[in-house]
Amino acid sequence: MAYLLGWEVTVIDGRPAHATLQRFPNATKVLVSKAENVLPQIQIDGQTAFVLMTHNYSYDLELLKYLLGTNAPYIGTLGPKKKLIRMLDELDLATPINETRVHGPIGLDIGAETAEEIAISILAEIKSVFTGASAIFLKEKKKPIHVYE
Repeated sequence: MAYLLGWEVTVIDGRPAHATLQRFPNATKVLVSKAENVLPQIQIDGQTAFVLMTHNYSYDLELLKYLLGTNAPYIGTLGPKKKLIRMLDELDLATPINETRVHGPIGLDIGAETAEEIAISILAEIKSVFTGASAIFLKEKKKPIHVYE
């Protein structure tokens, strides 16, 4: 779905059977990499979002450790909030994290249940964070919907 928005999508997993172009044909790049080798292969800018959703807790934890040291404006984890709290506790951070950069659980509360609905929820949250939008109902917005109105 991110591909449909015109976003560049990189899929990264340490497991060769999971990170394949066959599974992710619309990805810009598919990397099989250990967590400690990911960052040198990625260019991070003001529009970089990391979504940790491998369902491999150890891999996501290891990658989160490295991502927290970057300037990536969005880092999100799939799953319950207690999972993110546990991950941050296990990392035993010496300095507090920037709460505006780290999201968990990711997504907007739109009642998403299916994989496709969850994807829309996640992409909408990332878009909202990048644009600084409020993610409210448009009917409740006091200003014009578009900047050029």
